[in-house]
Amino acid sequence: MFIHKVNETIALKLPEKRDANSLLEIVNTNRTEFGRWLPWAKEIFSINDERAFIKDGLQRMAAGTFWFAIILYQDEIAGVLDLHQINHENRRCQIGYWLAGRFQGKGIMTASVREVEAIAFHDLNMNRIEIMADEHNQKSRNVAERRDFHLDGILKQYAFYNDQFRDMALYSKLRQ
Repeated sequence: MFIHKVNETIALKLPEKRDANSLLEIVNTNRTEFGRWLPWAKEIFSINDERAFIKDGLQRMAAGTFWFAIILYQDEIAGVLDLHQINHENRRCQIGYWLAGRFQGKGIMTASVREVEAIAFHDLNMNRIEIMADEHNQKSRNVAERRDFHLDGILKQYAFYNDQFRDMALYSKLRQ
């Protein structure tokens, strides 16, 4: 099993099918908050949905078009982060993340994003990393700002979810 230590309390783990129950439980517990910002939270309702997400992610990871990990805090599943929209030709990708409410405010996501930045820049040879967050999702935006991502701008009516167009904040960080 792949485990990458971030620090004494945080580690990143390659998702496995056996993690599906724990992930679904976290989604169910945090569904209302996640649903404010993450449209998929209103679509994953069964263990089969979660298993399909893990299977698809592992297949895409093997193909080099996706990277993801479970965030462990004190050996307990706390959240997930990923690299998506990987574009090898232009050497750019986006980071996505979520963290269960009871783990927020401990610096877990900031430390995890720092680690995934290193993976993107050094292991995947990316030149540009982006974080996109709903303009009103201050917790997500705070992570980008704490990691010194540059706010490139607010993309007006960029996404449609929760029955409305949403403005998205686009952050970026360059390798150099």
